[in-house]
Amino acid sequence: MASENYRFTDADIVFLNRFTLATLPSLPAAPDNLVADDPYAAALGQQLFFDTRLSANGQVACASCHQPHKYFTDGLPRSQALGTTRRNAPTILGATHSPWLFWDGRKDSLWSQALGPLQDINEHGLDRLGLVRIIRQHYRREFEQLFSNKADWVQLQRVIDKQWRKPRLTKRQKAAVNRIVSQAGKVIMAYERKLQLHPARFDRFVGQLQRDNKNIQLLADLMSEDEVAGMRLFMGRANCASCHNGPLFTNYEFHNIGAPEADPENVDLGRYVGVKLLQHDAFTCLSAQSDAGADDCQEMRFLKKQGKELVGAFKTPTLRNVAHTGPYMHAGQFSTLEQVLAHYNSPAPPYYDPGQHPSRPHFDILPLGLDELQIKQLIAFLQTLSSPIPANDPLWSAP
Repeated sequence: MASENYRFTDADIVFLNRFTLATLPSLPAAPDNLVADDPYAAALGQQLFFDTRLSANGQVACASCHQPHKYFTDGLPRSQALGTTRRNAPTILGATHSPWLFWDGRKDSLWSQALGPLQDINEHGLDRLGLVRIIRQHYRREFEQLFSNKADWVQLQRVIDKQWRKPRLTKRQKAAVNRIVSQAGKVIMAYERKLQLHPARFDRFVGQLQRDNKNIQLLADLMSEDEVAGMRLFMGRANCASCHNGPLFTNYEFHNIGAPEADPENVDLGRYVGVKLLQHDAFTCLSAQSDAGADDCQEMRFLKKQGKELVGAFKTPTLRNVAHTGPYMHAGQFSTLEQVLAHYNSPAPPYYDPGQHPSRPHFDILPLGLDELQIKQLIAFLQTLSSPIPANDPLWSAP
């Protein structure tokens, strides 16, 4: 009977509350970015985020692939900008809580992550000096006001004015370029930290459980029987919550779940390569461009650098708004949630090519053995994780 489906113990309610936005921690400290919570920096970052002038052809902005009306994704298997990227664009909503960015975790902060697409030949297509030129033309006054970096602009005056694209830079000039480039990333991060998720039906359902778990009608108005059954499967037998846990439904870790290889001729090794890129990145928490102190950057200082479990492993994505952010997996290998659940229900071992893989990939999932109704119930529950897109929030549109 319906009333039985809505009966929850006190322990159940405490457990479910751990997954609600009400328990989302405050924004994590950002010692590597001193302007992370500066309102002026956030306003400037919003301008940069939506500015197509920050690209080689003047047509690509951060918002081209992170579109607010699509929960800051683009709905494509692989993003399209100056070219086609290798992977798709994850949402930036909630990303400030993750210690690693991109599917392979090759960046350790939002400010460093923002610099990746700007310099990628398939995305914005700028080199560092080209980015500095554009900033000087359109935003120099704002950067000087925020960072008091007039000396860097003076240092670069002559090389910026040169007509050739890549003049020879002195060591001091390279350092000035890197500081300004990092500052661009830091203001974009300040903007992204202000983006907030609004409670979904799931959050309201658990809130009602906490207030009054006896009023079955109010609970049923928030989530149907199938949705509640799917929630119980998600938290229990289907074992989804082992990786998709917490208020953002992610453990921020890396797993190889045997998703189909998008390009067998050029195998994507995921975290195995991502961690190598991270160690050689010029814009990490440990870099000269970071504002962090000697005791900060613990994730980087204790970085896991090797192991077969890194091979073909990708970051657990948030499931917030998952019903609206397909296609799914790192290269959009699955178009629908039905396909995703079919894979989890009867997974194939990870693709393995001895000529391209450094070792046989570790496999992180086991068959679920769910029936057709249970799969439908799981999908029904996932649809309750959709937050409303705010209609009048100025942060969700171009300034």
